[in-house]
Amino acid sequence: MNKRALIVVGGAFGLLAAGYAIQRLLKRDDIREKLGLNDKKLLQSASMRDDQVDASSEDSFPASDPPSFTPTTSIGAARTE
Repeated sequence: MNKRALIVVGGAFGLLAAGYAIQRLLKRDDIREKLGLNDKKLLQSASMRDDQVDASSEDSFPASDPPSFTPTTSIGAARTE
């Protein structure tokens, strides 16, 4: 194997090892608490965002409805049967 291939393989292995270490650390409750990533706060903030989106959607209800009928136009004379 040449030097460049070894560098690529080593870099890929390093990224995998770092990802695994971060994943293991984030499974610990004390680490998640220090980082502010506890599940209750995340769920509350997600629910607050959903409430804001729902309220905004309800406020813009008439403007967001498409017209019930959109006439089409064509080029040329009208067809008679």
